[in-house]
Amino acid sequence: MKLAVAAVLCALWMPSVSATGSPVERVVNLLRDLKDKLEMDEKKEQRVYDKYACWCEKTTERKAGAITDAQTDLKAYGHTILSLKGKVAALSGEIQQLEAGIKDNLAAQADATNLRQKENAAYMSETAEMKQ
Repeated sequence: MKLAVAAVLCALWMPSVSATGSPVERVVNLLRDLKDKLEMDEKKEQRVYDKYACWCEKTTERKAGAITDAQTDLKAYGHTILSLKGKVAALSGEIQQLEAGIKDNLAAQADATNLRQKENAAYMSETAEMKQ
Protein backbone atom coordinates (compact mmCIF):
# COMPACT_ATOMS: atom_id res chain seq x y z
CA MET A 1 0.00 0.00 0.00
CA LYS A 2 2.79 2.41 0.92
CA LEU A 3 4.55 1.52 -2.28
CA ALA A 4 1.44 2.39 -4.33
CA VAL A 5 1.07 5.75 -2.60
CA ALA A 6 4.75 6.48 -3.17
CA ALA A 7 4.41 5.59 -6.84
CA VAL A 8 1.45 7.92 -7.23
CA LEU A 9 3.32 10.75 -5.48
CA CYS A 10 6.39 10.19 -7.64
CA ALA A 11 4.26 10.29 -10.71
CA LEU A 12 2.81 13.60 -9.56
CA TRP A 13 6.21 15.20 -9.06
CA MET A 14 7.90 13.90 -12.19
CA PRO A 15 7.60 15.95 -15.35
CA SER A 16 5.75 14.29 -18.16
CA VAL A 17 7.93 12.23 -20.46
CA SER A 18 5.74 12.36 -23.49
CA ALA A 19 2.69 14.24 -24.69
CA THR A 20 0.36 11.43 -23.78
CA GLY A 21 2.19 10.55 -20.58
CA SER A 22 2.80 7.24 -18.95
CA PRO A 23 -0.11 5.09 -17.90
CA VAL A 24 0.47 6.02 -14.26
CA GLU A 25 0.36 9.73 -15.12
CA ARG A 26 -2.85 9.23 -17.02
CA VAL A 27 -4.38 7.43 -14.06
CA VAL A 28 -3.22 10.21 -11.75
CA ASN A 29 -4.70 12.84 -14.08
CA LEU A 30 -7.95 10.89 -14.27
CA LEU A 31 -8.05 10.73 -10.47
CA ARG A 32 -7.39 14.49 -10.23
CA ASP A 33 -10.13 15.18 -12.75
CA LEU A 34 -12.45 12.88 -10.85
CA LYS A 35 -11.56 14.62 -7.59
CA ASP A 36 -12.23 18.03 -9.14
CA LYS A 37 -15.56 16.87 -10.57
CA LEU A 38 -16.54 15.40 -7.22
CA GLU A 39 -15.69 18.66 -5.46
CA MET A 40 -17.73 20.63 -8.00
CA ASP A 41 -20.64 18.20 -7.63
CA GLU A 42 -20.38 18.52 -3.86
CA LYS A 43 -20.56 22.31 -4.08
CA LYS A 44 -23.55 22.17 -6.45
CA GLU A 45 -25.37 19.66 -4.31
CA GLN A 46 -24.61 21.67 -1.18
CA ARG A 47 -26.12 24.78 -2.81
CA VAL A 48 -29.20 22.83 -3.86
CA TYR A 49 -29.51 21.34 -0.38
CA ASP A 50 -29.07 24.76 1.27
CA LYS A 51 -31.71 26.22 -1.00
CA TYR A 52 -34.09 23.35 -0.25
CA ALA A 53 -33.40 23.56 3.49
CA CYS A 54 -34.09 27.30 3.44
CA TRP A 55 -37.32 26.70 1.54
CA CYS A 56 -38.34 24.03 4.04
CA GLU A 57 -37.67 26.32 6.99
CA LYS A 58 -39.58 29.21 5.48
CA THR A 59 -42.48 27.02 4.40
CA THR A 60 -42.66 25.28 7.75
CA GLU A 61 -42.66 28.63 9.53
CA ARG A 62 -45.33 30.01 7.22
CA LYS A 63 -47.50 26.90 7.57
CA ALA A 64 -47.14 26.91 11.36
CA GLY A 65 -48.24 30.55 11.40
CA ALA A 66 -51.16 29.76 9.12
CA ILE A 67 -52.22 26.88 11.38
CA THR A 68 -52.06 29.10 14.46
CA ASP A 69 -54.07 31.80 12.70
CA ALA A 70 -56.63 29.26 11.52
CA GLN A 71 -57.03 27.86 15.03
CA THR A 72 -57.57 31.37 16.39
CA ASP A 73 -60.08 32.08 13.62
CA LEU A 74 -61.91 28.83 14.34
CA LYS A 75 -62.29 29.75 18.00
CA ALA A 76 -63.52 33.23 17.08
CA TYR A 77 -65.94 31.82 14.51
CA GLY A 78 -67.23 29.32 17.06
CA HIS A 79 -67.95 32.12 19.54
CA THR A 80 -69.58 34.18 16.79
CA ILE A 81 -71.77 31.24 15.78
CA LEU A 82 -72.89 30.69 19.36
CA SER A 83 -73.72 34.35 19.90
CA LEU A 84 -75.60 34.49 16.59
CA LYS A 85 -77.56 31.35 17.49
CA GLY A 86 -78.63 33.10 20.70
CA LYS A 87 -79.68 36.16 18.72
CA VAL A 88 -81.60 33.99 16.26
CA ALA A 89 -83.47 32.32 19.12
CA ALA A 90 -84.28 35.67 20.73
CA LEU A 91 -85.35 37.22 17.45
CA SER A 92 -87.46 34.14 16.59
CA GLY A 93 -89.35 34.60 19.84
CA GLU A 94 -89.77 38.29 19.11
CA ILE A 95 -91.00 37.50 15.60
CA GLN A 96 -93.60 35.11 17.00
CA GLN A 97 -94.77 37.78 19.45
CA LEU A 98 -94.99 40.37 16.70
CA GLU A 99 -96.87 38.00 14.39
CA ALA A 100 -99.35 37.30 17.19
CA GLY A 101 -99.66 41.08 17.74
CA ILE A 102 -100.28 41.60 14.03
CA LYS A 103 -103.01 38.95 14.03
CA ASP A 104 -104.64 40.55 17.05
CA ASN A 105 -104.34 43.99 15.43
CA LEU A 106 -105.89 42.76 12.16
CA ALA A 107 -108.72 41.11 14.09
CA ALA A 108 -109.27 44.32 16.06
CA GLN A 109 -109.23 46.31 12.82
CA ALA A 110 -111.81 43.99 11.27
CA ASP A 111 -114.06 44.26 14.35
CA ALA A 112 -113.66 48.04 14.38
CA THR A 113 -114.40 48.22 10.64
CA ASN A 114 -117.52 46.09 11.06
CA LEU A 115 -118.66 48.23 13.99
CA ARG A 116 -118.09 51.46 12.03
CA GLN A 117 -119.91 50.07 9.03
CA LYS A 118 -122.89 49.14 11.25
CA GLU A 119 -122.81 52.54 12.93
CA ASN A 120 -122.51 54.24 9.55
CA ALA A 121 -125.43 52.23 8.20
CA ALA A 122 -127.51 53.15 11.28
CA TYR A 123 -126.52 56.80 10.90
CA MET A 124 -127.36 56.82 7.20
CA SER A 125 -130.73 55.25 7.86
CA GLU A 126 -131.47 57.79 10.62
CA THR A 127 -130.34 60.63 8.38
CA ALA A 128 -132.53 59.35 5.58
CA GLU A 129 -135.54 59.15 7.89
CA MET A 130 -134.95 62.64 9.17
CA LYS A 131 -134.78 64.08 5.69
CA GLN A 132 -138.14 62.61 4.78
